[in-house]
Amino acid sequence: MSPRFARRILALASFEIAIVLAMLICGVAIFAFGSYVRSIESELDTTLAQLGQTFSGIAVSPDARPAGQMIAARFLRSDVVVVLIDAQRRVAVFRRRRTDPQATIEIRAPGDAASDPAASGPFAQPILGLATAFGLRPERLRIGSLTIIVKESDAALSATAGAFALPFFLTLFFAILVAHVVARILTRQILQPLVDVTVALERFAAGDLTPQPIAVDSRQDFGSLALAYNGAIAQMERAFAERERVNAAMRQFITDAGHQLRTPLTVIRGFIAILRKGGLRTLEDREHILETMNRQSQIMGSLIEKLMLLESWDRHDAALPVEPIDIAQLVADVVAPIAEAISGRILRVDAQTGLLVSIDPSDFAHALTNLVDNALKYTNGEIDVRVYSDAENVVIEVCDRGPGMSSDEVRHAFDRFYRGARRDVEGSGLGLSIAKRAIERAHGTLDFITDPDAGSVFTIRLPRAQLRRREPTIR
Repeated sequence: MSPRFARRILALASFEIAIVLAMLICGVAIFAFGSYVRSIESELDTTLAQLGQTFSGIAVSPDARPAGQMIAARFLRSDVVVVLIDAQRRVAVFRRRRTDPQATIEIRAPGDAASDPAASGPFAQPILGLATAFGLRPERLRIGSLTIIVKESDAALSATAGAFALPFFLTLFFAILVAHVVARILTRQILQPLVDVTVALERFAAGDLTPQPIAVDSRQDFGSLALAYNGAIAQMERAFAERERVNAAMRQFITDAGHQLRTPLTVIRGFIAILRKGGLRTLEDREHILETMNRQSQIMGSLIEKLMLLESWDRHDAALPVEPIDIAQLVADVVAPIAEAISGRILRVDAQTGLLVSIDPSDFAHALTNLVDNALKYTNGEIDVRVYSDAENVVIEVCDRGPGMSSDEVRHAFDRFYRGARRDVEGSGLGLSIAKRAIERAHGTLDFITDPDAGSVFTIRLPRAQLRRREPTIR
């Protein structure tokens, strides 16, 4: 975030808060001035009423001159001007200053008001205009030929109200300062998440990719931005962790694949060296070497095919949609060739017919072949393959008669290239990985239970499928 943008936000917030405070102060001042004007009007009414009672009891029409003298002696307040007008003269009674002990009596022609005390000062006219706007008017009373006018002294009114001008403007000044301070605090709190995100992104741009989440209050205006940044950081951490896991798995995969291929390559190279040296003594030696080389090349080819199969499945996570097939028939087609190829072993199939699943036959053949092959290689007893259904799934079980797996073998059973403790058994350690991946592509599951004394039971669960009805063809 640029400093220029922050200054603009601060100036805008300061202006808005200052306007609000100024309006509040002006409102209070206007309310107080209005109350003051209403009190003056009440006093003028009271004074006029008293003068009316006094002069109404005089039998003859009062004269302006003696009436003015009587008012100066008995009724005059320091901020009131009383004007008495008769046919010959105009008498104004007032005090020029509040401290004057005696009132001033100015006698003029009936229309001459030049002697009345005038307001002075820079705020005099605005104050008088505001007082007039609030309804301050002279009060009039006529008794016989005498007109009595009672009004507030313009000089006294402007002096009284003007005395509050300095405190008023000082209050406005301090209000502006307070507005600036409050705006700075609020702006800092509001923009802090934006500042933190900007600093963090600049750190990323500089090459520091260390994830550092930002502490934020979700109630802040820009809190959602910081929360989004924290979410991105968390996602980046997961991505880094996943990348590290994938890299570690790839390194392990390359190491394991190289180890698996190294042995047959070493054997083949050794026999090639023997053939080059002409070290064959008998025809049996020749046949033995060729047979061994052929078997090792088959192991290498099988391993490469399995790796390519897993890589193809990783690139295409889900299998293509297939028509539902009878799983019992498919199990029989897969197990029958295996049963014919073995001798001295019992391989039984107990399958419930009419169960349909949607799985690629080739994928299922890979999975079931590897499970049965593992059972044949690692056990010596009978093997049962059972097919049945539960509430939602079709279940295929491959059961052997032991020995089962240890706890460490259970944890790593589906890891690629893991072969357990029995390294004397021929294999690549990819069989269970291929089986699990093939079943998962059909949205099924493969798990197992094992007992060192009772053997293992590998269980495949596949969602049941319904045979789609084909629409009749209209010729």
